[in-house]
Amino acid sequence: MDLQTLRWFLSLCDTENMRDTAAVERVNQSTLSRSLARLEADLGVELFHRHGRRLAVNRFGALFRDHARRAVADLETARRRIGALANPDTGLIRLGFLHSVGRWLVPELLRDYRAVTPGIRFELHQGFTRELFAWLRNGDIDAALVTPPRDGTDARWHRLRDQQLCVALAADHPLAGVPGLTLRDVRGEPFIAFAQTTDMRRVIDRLCQDAGFEPVIAFESEEVATVRGLIGAGLGVGILPRPDVLEHDDPVYRPLTPEQRRPIGLAWHPSPAPTAATAGFIEHLRGTPA
Repeated sequence: MDLQTLRWFLSLCDTENMRDTAAVERVNQSTLSRSLARLEADLGVELFHRHGRRLAVNRFGALFRDHARRAVADLETARRRIGALANPDTGLIRLGFLHSVGRWLVPELLRDYRAVTPGIRFELHQGFTRELFAWLRNGDIDAALVTPPRDGTDARWHRLRDQQLCVALAADHPLAGVPGLTLRDVRGEPFIAFAQTTDMRRVIDRLCQDAGFEPVIAFESEEVATVRGLIGAGLGVGILPRPDVLEHDDPVYRPLTPEQRRPIGLAWHPSPAPTAATAGFIEHLRGTPA
């Protein structure tokens, strides 16, 4: 049984006449008759008393009519709610993002998009790279602000910004003001590092290896705010992406030499196709200069 069958059944309950219902619903009488026969066969009972051309709802039909009305109403409500969620002007976009872009990129992009699409709504989800791509794959989010996907994934990705990677030190650290500071200059310092489960940790390990040393890890954390806070408190040094907007308690950021940048972009999954709301957001950001 489907929605159309339920609608025809309810119309038959109102008219109690096959010909009248066929005219109202603009359907052939034989099609309507076969639909009713399949519905009754599915339920295992007749739903109407037959009196020539006239139909009279019996006790089974009356019982089913109440449930059919609620079902049709619920389905129509679901259709309207889905339409509202997918609407490019008023819909909902479930957006994931990396911890390190929550303070600057997320507010900037949402503010700019809400300026041109004020009715749109966002549901925000913060996570790590591996989580964000898993959520995209499973359909738990619609798009993500994240580093590029690894080879072999189906996700699409569009570059938006580059984060400059820096040596981060406390403001009163003896090396904070040294000209031409390099990563090798801090090789003997305790490192505040991201946990091994994070994408940034792989970046940090590679950079230190390229610089010819293995860092001595003093503290590990998955949270960029925690890493930033520990470095600012003088408990060690680290490698951090430099935020676009600095806070009063931020550590000192010294660009790596040679320069190292971390690309950040918008990722989405092509299947199933994005909703109209998400598609509008993707197209808007793809037209935004990096």
